Amino acid sequence: MKKSAALFLLLFIFSLSFTHAQTSTHSGEDMNRFLSQTLKYPAELREAETMGAVVVSVQIDKTGFMIGDVEFLSGDPEFEDEINRTMNLLKENWNPSFLEGKAYGQEYLMSFDFRINNDSQFPPNPFITASEKAKPITPLEAVNKALEENPYSPKLLNNRAEILAQEGKKLLSDLDVNQAKFLADKMLTEVIIVGYLPTGPKSL
Repeated sequence: MKKSAALFLLLFIFSLSFTHAQTSTHSGEDMNRFLSQTLKYPAELREAETMGAVVVSVQIDKTGFMIGDVEFLSGDPEFEDEINRTMNLLKENWNPSFLEGKAYGQEYLMSFDFRINNDSQFPPNPFITASEKAKPITPLEAVNKALEENPYSPKLLNNRAEILAQEGKKLLSDLDVNQAKFLADKMLTEVIIVGYLPTGPKSL
């Protein structure tokens, strides 16, 4: 009788553990969903049409949990308060499975790209003179300018690598490819936060 009771208790505990494991699974997709639902575009920055990517680094301890404060590596510092608020909440809800197989005890990157949706804006003024229009730039100049604002973007580095390869600059292209691969391996997530402007013309 005692043996049967002990066996039942063991099976009951195993069943509870299995159920918990089934209902507590997480993934990088869950982390992205949490960030997307938590991050807000600061109203004053949206109204000022302040945009850009902000890249931070986070430290993961040997047990797979995020520790310490985030370090801001690039981007407009005006977004720091909102990102700090969100990252503190993420740390409270952290699960090691968010890493999706990445090694513990490492430093990783997270990118938050704040963009303004301009679809609701009136079309540009057709009476702008030619001298007021921006001068055309080459693809290489364009990607270099973008990299100045976001030097940790694997996508931009790969774009520049393709341009450099087409120009016969293989060494520089290979350097960009290697750097892009390193950053991609270190990137935990890239989240886009879209801000919408009020419809209609701005008041004078």
